[in-house]
Amino acid sequence: MGHPIAMEIFRATDAETKTRKGYLASYLADVDLAEQVESLGFIAVSIERGTKTAPHLHRELTELFVALSPLTMTVGGTPFKLEPNDIVVAAPGESHVFEAPDDQDASMLAIKAPNLKHDKVSLDEN
Repeated sequence: MGHPIAMEIFRATDAETKTRKGYLASYLADVDLAEQVESLGFIAVSIERGTKTAPHLHRELTELFVALSPLTMTVGGTPFKLEPNDIVVAAPGESHVFEAPDDQDASMLAIKAPNLKHDKVSLDEN
């Protein structure tokens, strides 16, 4: 049995799109953080087709992800299919894994709030 999932997904298909002068603006997410943060870390992540990341969690930081291609995120043992521009907010303590489809590489932008460089806890898959 896993832990309850606090993670939030904001689907790009649910975004409100407005026409502006010279561009379209899609409002993807309004995210409320549990506490004020003084720094953010931005990480470009690439996952080779058919592979997955090692399971891990963060003790203190909230991690936000922007899918740049189709991929699957598993949180607490539950898989979630993500499409480009979907946004995920993972709370501290939530284990997560990302997997690229078999037919293409996957990419995403990970944002750490706050930018704690030594907060990652690797988990055994057993």
